[in-house]
Amino acid sequence: MRAGAFVTLLGRDLRRASGSFVLAAIGIAVGIAALVFFLALGAGMRSVVLGRIFPIDRIEVVPRDQSVGALAALLGARPQGIPQSAVDTLARTAGVRAVYPKLRLLFPHSGRGGQEIFGRTIGAGELVADGMDPALVRGELPAGVRFEDTQNQSSGRECRRHEECPSEEKCATEIAPNGASILPGRCERPIPALVSPYLLEVFDGAIAPAHGLPPVARSLAEHARGVELEWDLGRAGLGFAQRGTQRRVYARIVGVTPRAIDLGITVPLEVARRLNAEYAGRAAAEQYTSLIVVVSQPEHTSTITQKVRELGLEVRTSGAEQMGLLVTVITAVLSLTSAVIVLLAALSIAHALGARVREREGEIALLRVCGARRVDVFALVVAEAIVVGLIASALGALVARLLGVGWNKLLGAKLPAFPFKPDDWFLWTPRDILISCAFGVLACALSAVFPARRAASTDPSVVLSRGVY
Repeated sequence: MRAGAFVTLLGRDLRRASGSFVLAAIGIAVGIAALVFFLALGAGMRSVVLGRIFPIDRIEVVPRDQSVGALAALLGARPQGIPQSAVDTLARTAGVRAVYPKLRLLFPHSGRGGQEIFGRTIGAGELVADGMDPALVRGELPAGVRFEDTQNQSSGRECRRHEECPSEEKCATEIAPNGASILPGRCERPIPALVSPYLLEVFDGAIAPAHGLPPVARSLAEHARGVELEWDLGRAGLGFAQRGTQRRVYARIVGVTPRAIDLGITVPLEVARRLNAEYAGRAAAEQYTSLIVVVSQPEHTSTITQKVRELGLEVRTSGAEQMGLLVTVITAVLSLTSAVIVLLAALSIAHALGARVREREGEIALLRVCGARRVDVFALVVAEAIVVGLIASALGALVARLLGVGWNKLLGAKLPAFPFKPDDWFLWTPRDILISCAFGVLACALSAVFPARRAASTDPSVVLSRGVY
């Protein structure tokens, strides 16, 4: 049969049988819409969970005894750290792209600030701070931002007020027992600091509403430079450092990055070393409190974990694997339900085609007499199902996309702000959409196989001898 004649017959048959395919096509469209919707929703949730909350491209290595921190130092505990030799060994391990050491500030310190954003100063009696290798965030910070120790870049000029210092410097002072500044002080450049988007999300979703403060995540991310923190070293709500001179210095937020500590501020590693040596002793400056190991390929994770344990260290579990598995299982269950809907609709198409074949026995016999081959008849019936599946699947994908837009608007308006609340809950990938539509078309095509075989096996002589035409 010529292609033109085939297309003409196909179009005529579809128009004549449109009513019998409507319900089945609706079922296909509903199933594909649900399948595309849940696949995109699952991918979106995975991108949030494994991309923003629990990044999967790196693991954190910590000592087995993790009783380190300002409180431990305050109580006189000697912190257990990670030596440089362990860093070098891990760096040579297969599958490790890079190792970045981190060093927690192991002495009491406190901070306050926020005048630029909130209109008033807010403070923390205890501040958590980490020192991080600047190489870990290289390329992530805005152009012109320098994340490095600024001690040797300061003028050191004697001062009594900030206005007496050169531009970009503050008047850092010693602190008297009553908390007042001891003047004169010295002009110093603020220490550059980073904050985590997790901290901003938690602040916006929980802390800010409770205290009547405005949300800061978007404004701080866009205007991070210039937000300053008054930082008291060696002095906090729980007590004082056992060594060093209590000083009031200044830190300046220079960026927002997921590499920073979740709850606190992150400063350059050399700053943490210098301050730990001054306030907690040389031992606290020579060993690291954690390592960030960047993994080149996920399959190397088990080998790296084994090497970590051989070194007497541990991998801090973030929950990424469990959360990722949970999202995957939920997506799989919902997708399977959608696939069952598609298959049931495909059975309806098979039933409709079977009825159509019985009704058209005479017409099919005449086609055979006029020269149509068995394969032509078979292809004609299967093509009807394919066209129905194609139209219904495309319609279902469009419906899913529209539902996604409505979902985003509804939850954006109805749900209160919470940490990591996404603006878009979906990740629409052409691959998932094409696979879903292909599944719908394939299900329809397979459902037409038995009716098509019955039509192709029609014997014209038997049918016409019965007077069926």
